[in-house]
Amino acid sequence: MDELYEELQRFLHTLRIFNEDMARDWDALQSTWEEADKLWRNDDTRRRFDNDWQEMGSALRMYRERFAEEYEEFLLRRKWALDEYFDH
Repeated sequence: MDELYEELQRFLHTLRIFNEDMARDWDALQSTWEEADKLWRNDDTRRRFDNDWQEMGSALRMYRERFAEEYEEFLLRRKWALDEYFDH
């Protein structure tokens, strides 16, 4: 019984460390997204992006509009198949 208790304690300790690391990483990621959002709101940045990537952006928008629903349907079918396979 002592071994089981010690194993559980090690697991909980490891889980706590993992959660603390994830929280730090999450804060850093959120901070990065906020900085990117500030840059994107800057009209010069948006204009420069549009000038440099206009063709690519248009192609990506067209692709997304055309295939997004089909891809989402594919992902849902895949999820349902996995759920069915694993009896969820």
